Amino acid sequence: MLPWLIALIAMASFIGLWFKFEAETQQHIQIEQMAAMLQSSIQPLLKTKDTELLKAQLNNLRYTSAVPLNAIAIYNQQHQVLVTTDAIGVVKNFTYSQPVHSFSIQSYANQLLALQPLNTQDVTNGSKSSNAYLEPHYLLLVFEPVIGLGDWLPPIGIVGLIGLVVLMMLQKHLMQLAQRQHTDVSLIVHKLNQLCHGQLNVKLNEELVPELVILKPALNRLSQYQSEIIIAAEQTNQQLQQQLEQVQQQCEQIQQQYSALQLQCSSSEQLIQNRLFSLQQIRQHAELSDNELTEHLLAQIRLLKLELGTAKEPPQQFKLSTFLADQRSVLQQLCSSKAIELQLFETADNLSYEISFSSAHLAMLLVTMAQIASRAKSVSDLTLRVQLKVSQSDIALHLSITGNGDGISSRIRQLLAGDDTRSLQWHESDVGILIVLMRQLQASLTIQSLEGLGCTIALVLPVTDAVALVPTKVPHLLLCDQQHASLVERAEGLTPLAEQLAQCTNLAELERAAKQFSYDTAVIMLPEPAELSQWREQLQWLSRQPGRVLCYASAAQLPVWREALQLEVRSNPFCLDDLRLTAPTTPSHPSLLVVDDNATNLAFVQVLLKDQPVQLYTASCGIDALKLCQQYTFDTILLDIQLPDIAGTEVAKQLRQLPAYLHTPILAFTAHALEEEVNAFVSAGMNDVIFKPLEATKLDLILRWCLIGKANNTDQ
Repeated sequence: MLPWLIALIAMASFIGLWFKFEAETQQHIQIEQMAAMLQSSIQPLLKTKDTELLKAQLNNLRYTSAVPLNAIAIYNQQHQVLVTTDAIGVVKNFTYSQPVHSFSIQSYANQLLALQPLNTQDVTNGSKSSNAYLEPHYLLLVFEPVIGLGDWLPPIGIVGLIGLVVLMMLQKHLMQLAQRQHTDVSLIVHKLNQLCHGQLNVKLNEELVPELVILKPALNRLSQYQSEIIIAAEQTNQQLQQQLEQVQQQCEQIQQQYSALQLQCSSSEQLIQNRLFSLQQIRQHAELSDNELTEHLLAQIRLLKLELGTAKEPPQQFKLSTFLADQRSVLQQLCSSKAIELQLFETADNLSYEISFSSAHLAMLLVTMAQIASRAKSVSDLTLRVQLKVSQSDIALHLSITGNGDGISSRIRQLLAGDDTRSLQWHESDVGILIVLMRQLQASLTIQSLEGLGCTIALVLPVTDAVALVPTKVPHLLLCDQQHASLVERAEGLTPLAEQLAQCTNLAELERAAKQFSYDTAVIMLPEPAELSQWREQLQWLSRQPGRVLCYASAAQLPVWREALQLEVRSNPFCLDDLRLTAPTTPSHPSLLVVDDNATNLAFVQVLLKDQPVQLYTASCGIDALKLCQQYTFDTILLDIQLPDIAGTEVAKQLRQLPAYLHTPILAFTAHALEEEVNAFVSAGMNDVIFKPLEATKLDLILRWCLIGKANNTDQ
C-alpha cells in the first residue's frame, strides 16, 4: 500500500507543478504580447510634454488592459522614472542597473516586472528624423502573478482525491483478486488431494485466474494419466485374478483327472483281472481245437485293448463300397466256416461318397455283428446291409445283419442292452467287443429277435464328414435275380449308378432283355441249378457280347454252376465295387456339369438332354460344384449365377484358377442380364450366356460348346 501512496503523492505533486508552470508560461506570453502593444501605443505619447496628460493616458491603458496590470512606468536609460501611474510603491523601490535593449520579465516583491525598450520617432511626416532616438526609454510594467499558492493547491488536492479513490478501488480489486487466487489455489489443492487418494476422473473444469490457468491443463493431464494407470492396474489385477481362477480350475481339473486316473487304474486292474480269468477258463477247455483256442485268445486280447483304450484308431477317408469289397472275403470265410450263406446289400451313396471313419473299428464291428448273429440256433442265411444316408443336417451309417433260425438268446440281448463287460463269460468276447465299440463310436443299437423267425441287429453310427464323389455311371446294366425281394432291393441301389437298368427274374425274361439291348454289364444271381443247358447257352452268348457278365452263386451250388456254365462264377456276395471295374474309364460323349439350386430346372435339363450325346452331371450349389471339379475334369459347365452359397461369378473365378479349367467353356445360366452384368460374367471368365428357361432351340448352342470343350481336353 505504501508504494502506491508514494506514487499517488508524486503524481499529485507533478500535476501541481505542471499546472503552475503551464499557468506561468501562459502569463508570460500574455505579458509579452501586452508589452509589445503598449510599446506601439506609448511611443506617440512621448511627444507630449504634458506629464499629467501622459500619466492619465497610462492609467487609461492600465485599466483597459486585458491582463491585470498594477502599474506602468516610463524610465530613461539612466533608470530614472519619468512618468508612472497611481501605484508607485514598487516603482519607486525598483532599481535596475543594466541597459534595457530587449524585452525581459523579472520577479520582484511577489510581483512580475516586465521591461520593454521604447524608441521615439518623428511621426509628423511619417519618417525618422535625423535624430531618430531623441532619448532612449523603456517601460516597466508591474503584474500580479496569475497563480499563487491558493491557486495551484486545489488541483493538487483534486488529483490526490481522485488518485486516492482510484487507489482504494485498486486495493479492493487486488483484494478480490487475492481472494480468488486463494480460492483457486484451495480448489487445486483439493483436486490434488483427490488424486492422492486415487479418485478417478478428477477434472478441473472451473475458470481460474490468469496466473493459475497454466496449471489447469497440467492437472487434467495428470488426472488422465493417473486414471489410465489405475485402470491399467485394475485390468492387470483382473487378468491376474482370471489367471488365478484358471490356475485354480486347472488344479481342480488335474485333481479330477488324477481321481479319474486312479479310478481308471482301478477299473483297468479289474478289467485285466477279468480277462486273465477268462483266459484261464479258455485254457481249461481241452475240447477246443488249436484254431478255436487261438481265436478265443485273440478275441480276449482285442477286448482288453478296447477296454483299456489302447486300440484307438484315427479316422481315415475311404469309400464304403471299396471297403466292403475288401472285407467281404473275411465275412464270407466266417460264414462259410459255419455253413451259412451271406448276402450283401448296399445303397448308391456307398459308391458316391468318401466318409471319414475308423476303418479298423468298422471292420471289427462287421465281423462282431456276424459272429453274434451266427450264434442263433438253426441259422443258415445272413443278410448284411450297409447303408450310408447323407442329408443336409445329418450323416449316418446304418449297419444291420439279419439271420434266420431261432434268434439270439435272451442273455445276449440282455448283455447288449447294458454297458457292463465284467460279467461276460469266456466265450462271449464278441459281445464285449460290440459293447465297447458302441460306447466309443456313440452308436445306437436295435435288436429284434423272435424264436423261429430269426433276428436282426441294427446299428446307427454318426459320421463326421462325407465328401461327394461323381461315380462313373454304367450306360446299360442288366440285373437278373430269381428272388423278387432281393431284385427290388438291389435295383434300388443300382438305379442311381446306371443310365439304363433292365430287370428280370427268370431265364425267359433274361433272353428277351438280352436281345433287345446291348448291355455294358450284366449281373446274374444264379438260382438253384435247373435248366443248366439253357442257362449255359444264354450266358455264353452274353459273355461273347462287348459287355461283362458277372455271375454269383451260393457256396453250396458253386461247383455245379461252374461245371455247367464253363464261366467264371463268384461265391462272394455281390458288391457295388464290382461295377467300378466294369464302368468305362473314359466317356465316349462330352461331359457336361449343370449347376443349379432349383430341382425343377435340373430335372428339366435332364429331360432335354436325355437323348443327346452328352454325359450329364449335376450339382445344386457352388461348393459341391467346386469339389466335383477338383476330382473330375468336365468338358463344359453350365453355371447358374444366383446360387445359395457362392455367386456363380465367384465359382467361375475359382475354376479359372485350376489348371484343368483354364480353357474349359463356362456358360452363365440366368433368367436375365443387363449389358454391365454380361460384362461382369465375361470378366469372371465365362464364355457365353444361356438364358432361362432352357428351350430345345438353345440345346444346339450348348452342344456346340460341349464339342469345343471335348476337343480342348482331348488336345491336352
